[in-house]
Amino acid sequence: MKKIGIIGATGYTGEELLRVLARHQQVELAFATSEQEQGQSLAKAFPNLPKYHEQVFCSAQESLARETDLVFLCTPAGQSAKWAEAFLRNGAKVVDLGADFRFQDPQVYERWYGMPHSHPQLLQGSVYGLPEWNRAAIQASKVVGNPGCYPTSALLGILPLVRAGLVAENGIVIDAKSGVSGAGKSPSRSTHYVEVNESLSAYKPGRQHRHVGEIEQELAKQAGRPMQVIFTPHLAPMSRGLYSTIYLRLNKVIAESELLTFLADAYEREPFVHVLADELPTTKMAAHSNYCFLTVRTVPDSGVAIVFSAIDNLGKGASWQAVQNMNLMLGFPEEMGLI
Repeated sequence: MKKIGIIGATGYTGEELLRVLARHQQVELAFATSEQEQGQSLAKAFPNLPKYHEQVFCSAQESLARETDLVFLCTPAGQSAKWAEAFLRNGAKVVDLGADFRFQDPQVYERWYGMPHSHPQLLQGSVYGLPEWNRAAIQASKVVGNPGCYPTSALLGILPLVRAGLVAENGIVIDAKSGVSGAGKSPSRSTHYVEVNESLSAYKPGRQHRHVGEIEQELAKQAGRPMQVIFTPHLAPMSRGLYSTIYLRLNKVIAESELLTFLADAYEREPFVHVLADELPTTKMAAHSNYCFLTVRTVPDSGVAIVFSAIDNLGKGASWQAVQNMNLMLGFPEEMGLI
């Protein structure tokens, strides 16, 4: 049995991690931290998770004294790196569900997050945690930056076609909708029930959202050249789920069946990515799972393809993918606890 810790266990991603790990056969919870709830029983916060009812929340500082094999960091950008450095020094591996290890270049991180990276020396040893594209590196790494939910959905749909050299350099437009849990647990006016219910709204359109840099970084790795995207996220009146409609201008005319083949071949042996031939994905298909459902359609006589991608923003978009990364890092079967 491996000992696992969670920093920031009372947020949506922390709670989802606890739920998934409760059915994992090879791990046990060493600690769960909450600065507000420290000293309180987990039974009070999570009565639906009886496996943890005998445990109490501790502070992040106190958790450093616990023996741990791997730690999940569910902390805001700018906070994860300091805890990662401390746990790495103690011999633990780290999966960061925040943003501090999604970029290899500290200057790019600073550009998108508006602050210097606190531990840039750790970035060169970190790996972007998209298993379908970085599996071997994740297995060998001690630090993994779990991808954002929007980038996960978009990249899984785009990368096979970019790798094949089919996508024009500035020909990518991503229109994506996420459930309100993607905004986190802290309340705000824009995520209040009365504001969100029966309403759909866009935010940070074009190239304003932080996830633009993350998407472009990973596209460039496959293309071997810079790739620019236009990305507009939307807040949808649902608790969880994420849907991306991605418009791609192609370098050449290619049949829809061939594009489907590129996707199908790329994910033929991937347990968590399903390419649909005869129907469009829905968020309900992926709800409460680590699955991504994909397909592609062409627009006749336009040179444009449309990729459709559906995930659960707390599942493949966050906590379930983090457990997939943990399995790879600790040498467990990749699907353990996830199917």
